[in-house]
Amino acid sequence: MAPGNRLSPWTRDVVLAVLVLALTLGLPALDFVAGVDDRVPRDGLWLLLAVAACAPIALCRRFPLSAITVSALVTLGSVLVGHTVSPWPVAIGAYLVSYHCERRWLPVLAAGAVVWMLTMTAVLSGGLLPSNVLTSTGFALMPVSFGYALRMHRDHARQLQRLHVAEQQRARAEERARIARDVHDVAGHHLSAIRLRAMGGRREADGDDALRTISELSAEALGEIRGLIEGLREDEPRLNELPALVERLSCPDLTVTVKLDDLPNPPEKVQGCGYRIVQEALTNVVRHSSAHQASVDVRVVGEDLVITVEDDGVGADTVVEGNGLRGMRERAELLGGSVVAGPRDPRGWLVKAVLPVKRGLG
Repeated sequence: MAPGNRLSPWTRDVVLAVLVLALTLGLPALDFVAGVDDRVPRDGLWLLLAVAACAPIALCRRFPLSAITVSALVTLGSVLVGHTVSPWPVAIGAYLVSYHCERRWLPVLAAGAVVWMLTMTAVLSGGLLPSNVLTSTGFALMPVSFGYALRMHRDHARQLQRLHVAEQQRARAEERARIARDVHDVAGHHLSAIRLRAMGGRREADGDDALRTISELSAEALGEIRGLIEGLREDEPRLNELPALVERLSCPDLTVTVKLDDLPNPPEKVQGCGYRIVQEALTNVVRHSSAHQASVDVRVVGEDLVITVEDDGVGADTVVEGNGLRGMRERAELLGGSVVAGPRDPRGWLVKAVLPVKRGLG
C-alpha cells in the first residue's frame, strides 16, 4: 500500500485521543439529556479536566508510562475537586500502554492500575469493602491483560512472518546451491568428455568421428545448462542412463565399466543424486587421475543405495575438498546420506556414496 493511503502513527494516535474525548464528553451528556443524571457538571473546569485526561492518549505510543500517569492523576484529581471525569481515558490508555511499552514495565503498569482503581473506589464510595477490592482489582487488570494479549498475538505474528521469510531465503539458497552444483557437474563432465575425444582425434588418421562426437557433446552440454538456468528441467536423470554416461567417457586411454544390480526402482531424488555423484566422480577420474581403468558399481544394500566408483590412477595422498567433492557430499547429505572419497589400496582413488532409499521418498 502506498504511504499516502495510510495515516501515520502520530495521526492515528491523535484521532484516537479525539474519539476518547468524544466518548468522555458524550456519555455524561447523554445521561443528562435523558434526565437520568442531573448532577453532570457542565462548567469550563470539568471540560478542561476532560481534555487534560484524554490528551495524553495521543502520546501513549511515544511516552507510554508518562502518558498514562498524567491521565490517571488528572482523573483522580477531578474526583477530589468534585468534577468527576469518566475513567474511560485511563482504561483505554492502560490498554494502549500495555500494548506499546517495554515488557519489563508491565508489572509496574499492572500494579499502578490496581492502586489507582482502589484509590478511585475508596474516594468515590468513602471506603473499601472486600468485594470492592476484588472487583476493583479485576477491572483494573482487564485493559492491561487485553492489551498484553494482543501484544503477544502481534509478536507471534511477526515471529511467524520472520520464520516465513527465513524459510524462503533458505529455500532460495538451497536452490542456488543446487543449480550451482548441477552447472558444475554438467559443464565439468561434458568438457572432460570433449577433451578426451579431442585427444583421441589427434591420434586418429580421420578425426571426423571425434569432431562429430565433440559437436554432439557440446550441444548436449549447452542444452542441459540452458535448461538448468531457465529452471525448466524438472526431471532428474535416472540410474539406467549411467551406461550412456560411461560410454561417453570411454576411450582408448580409459576403459570405464558399469555394474547395475536389479534396482527396485529407487525414488527419483535418489536416482538423480546417484547419477550426479557418478558423473562427478568419473569427471574427476578423467581430469585428475591419469587412470586407464575405472569401474562403477551401483547396488542396494539393505535400505541404502550404495554407489562405488574406483579407478587405478594416481591419487593424491590427502583429500582436498574442492567444488566437485563438496557438491557430491552436499547432494548426499540433503537426502540423509554420505559420501567418502580417498586413496585406494594399492593405487587409485575410491568414491563411495550411501543414499537412504526411504529418505528419498520425502
